[in-house]
Order: sequence, then structure tokens, then C-alpha cells
Amino acid sequence: LDASQPFLDDHRIDGTPVVPGVMSLEGFAEVARLLVPGHTVVAVEDLTFDAPFKLYRDEPRRARISARLSPAADGTLVATCRLDGRRTLANGTEQVTEHATGRVVLAADAPQAPTAEVPSTDVDATVDAEAIYRIYFHGPTYQVLASAWSADGTAVGALAGDLPPNHRPEDAPTATAPRLLELCFQVAGVHELGTSHRMALPARIARLELFGPLTDDAPCWAVAVPDEEGADVEVVDADGGVRLRVTGYGTTVLPDGPDEELLAPLSAAMR
Repeated sequence: LDASQPFLDDHRIDGTPVVPGVMSLEGFAEVARLLVPGHTVVAVEDLTFDAPFKLYRDEPRRARISARLSPAADGTLVATCRLDGRRTLANGTEQVTEHATGRVVLAADAPQAPTAEVPSTDVDATVDAEAIYRIYFHGPTYQVLASAWSADGTAVGALAGDLPPNHRPEDAPTATAPRLLELCFQVAGVHELGTSHRMALPARIARLELFGPLTDDAPCWAVAVPDEEGADVEVVDADGGVRLRVTGYGTTVLPDGPDEELLAPLSAAMR
């Protein structure tokens, strides 16, 4: 991994590049596809983000993704995946850390996309990208929210247009639409910030279902239904097609929240 990759250079915590959770998941899917080239990634289950994968001092690091393939009762194939990192500490010892785990589900045929109501943008109060990214650490590549608001017990986030390339080479395809999933994470996070004043990072996903088209260059909205443990989220496009669905998204709350002044626009939009 090279810190000059856009998904790393624009995803820094306290100045240190950190692999986005969505790219750990993308790595799992890419490795799983190598095992069964003729199949499609249709879901990811029991995903956990156990420890951040950091590129200390911006130095390149190797990541090791292992996958074990097995058949499922419904005819799909399941790749059980793990992301490990190794680094040599100052005292010369080697540290091995498990950073993420999950199961990738592959099928011979892609599923038919369900439909949902396209969110209304006729709302009283929204929070815009400028206010959101005064709090969030993301650079332009991962500033995926154009705006967010609440409606009928949900939190809604509009996908930003003209996003810079996620990675290089730019035309390399992805299997999981990382920035559509990031849209889910961030709209759920904005709701948590606006209602509970807590800053949190992704910790787990019970299930991610992928329908497509898995691109981030067309209008889409993430619609989150929050609960006490996290949120369920769908990404809906302008035709009402559900592009992906997240069930059982949960976070790890950070000890220190943002200043009340920064939170005020988010609180107003999430009431």
C-alpha cells in the first residue's frame, strides 16, 4: 500500500494515512473474485473492523489478505477473509495485527435489484458539505456527502457529484462500490453526531448486499434507519433502484466529541 493512493492520502487521522474500512472490504471482494473468476460478489457478511491499518510516516506497507473458500447450502460460495498487517517495532520485534475479518458471498448470477422510494429533497433543514467536513477528517476523495437531512425517522445523505478518482489506475474496476458504502457510513455518522454529539468510526456490518450498478458517478441517496445499536442503510438511485443495502451497521464511539459550535448545523438538520 502506497500513501500516494487517493483513498489513503485523503483518509488521514491526525495526519497518518489509514486504510478506509470500505477499502478493506473491497480487498476481501477482489481476493474472493480471484478464487472464482466466473462468479459475482453479491454480499459480505459478519464484517468487523478490529484495528486501523495505518501507514506510519507515510511509508509503504504490505497488507496480507487471506481467504478460504467453501460452499454454502443455498448454492453460493463463501470466502472467509482476514486482513493482517506486520510491522517491526522500535525494539526490533515484529508485530502482527489482525485488522479486519468478514465473509464474501459469491454467486453465479447477479441478483435483481429491489426498488425503493426516491428521497424527497424538499426539506426544511439540511447540513451542507462545508459544515460536515469541518468535523470529518476526510479529504476531497472521500467527501462523499453533498448534504444531509432527516425525514420521517430516517437520515438521508445525497452523494456528492464530480468526486476525484478513488484510486490509481483510475480505470481499475471495483467489486463493492467503496464510496457508495462510505456514503452509508457517513450519513449514519452525521445522524449520530447531530443527535448524540458522538464521533464514531465504523466497527461492524452484519450484512452488505450488492445489487448495482456499482458506480459513484450518478445521483444517489443513502437512507439510514438509525437504532440504538447503529443503523440499517440503503443507497437508492434516481430511478428508485437499490444499489446496495447495509444491515446491522455499528460503530465504535471515540472518547472526545467535536465542539458544540461545529455540531450546531448537524443538530439542526437531524432534529
